Amino acid sequence: MNRRHALRTFALSAGATAPFLSSCSEEAADESASGSEPWLKLAVQQYSFNKELQSGALTIPEYPQTVVEGTGIKALEYFNGHMEEQAGKVAFFQNLRQRTDDLGAVNTMILCRSKPALDSPDPAVRAAAIEGYRPWLEAMQILGGQCIRVDVRSPGDPEEQKKHAIEGLRALSTVAGDEFGLAIVVENHGNHSSNGAWVAEVMKGVDIENCGTLPDFQNFKEYDPYQGVGEMMPWAKIVCAKAKDFDAAGNETNVDYRRMLKIVKESGFRGYIGIEFEGHGVPPVEGINLTKNLIETVIGELA
Repeated sequence: MNRRHALRTFALSAGATAPFLSSCSEEAADESASGSEPWLKLAVQQYSFNKELQSGALTIPEYPQTVVEGTGIKALEYFNGHMEEQAGKVAFFQNLRQRTDDLGAVNTMILCRSKPALDSPDPAVRAAAIEGYRPWLEAMQILGGQCIRVDVRSPGDPEEQKKHAIEGLRALSTVAGDEFGLAIVVENHGNHSSNGAWVAEVMKGVDIENCGTLPDFQNFKEYDPYQGVGEMMPWAKIVCAKAKDFDAAGNETNVDYRRMLKIVKESGFRGYIGIEFEGHGVPPVEGINLTKNLIETVIGELA
């Protein structure tokens, strides 16, 4: 296994609540390399229930039990867009942590959006973005997770934006690591960030252990998704298995999961893969289970 990559991926002990900086230890990497844990662990992204959460048919406190009972998956990801009013409310996240603990589940990541751009040309705006992320770093710490996802997708000249992204990510990652023991991950999520080579150059420029990537199988727009995932994998701390539609054979129709998961495995990655189902006309739990079954089938084929 690639030692450099091992130190950049999550320790796989389910239920571990130690901060990121200690979880990415040589010991954790050696345990993963020994084969004592599966190379991929399944998680569910809260955004899979976007419509239900928007309509009020489901609440955030109900989300963990819905996932665990409906899918058997016991690792949970969140999205701050569904709970922005809870920013800074410690009791809310303590209650949510207790609910997941009672289910024997773990929390891994929060996808975070921010109005101030972390890659703004204006240093004052970048500083405001960092301050805006603090409540979510605190929430993730309470939940016992490992990272938050942030965006660097502002328009503009790609070379100039690369510089601003590096500066913003380096500053935020320092805060996340030093003050919260957490990591920062960047997703391919629009504009320049949907270019895998550009994201790779940003990662090289940041060059901080607790700053990495979240490769999303289906967020590359016109960029080749297989190339993009491959370019982002050396820094991946978690992977997003986005799914939208399935054929009668159980295969996702927009992306070749066999090809994608082969790229992920050959990179040396070991960690969580979060299922984000965005299909229409199929209930979220059903779509998550279709994605789960496909991933488990392919993992078996790649063994």
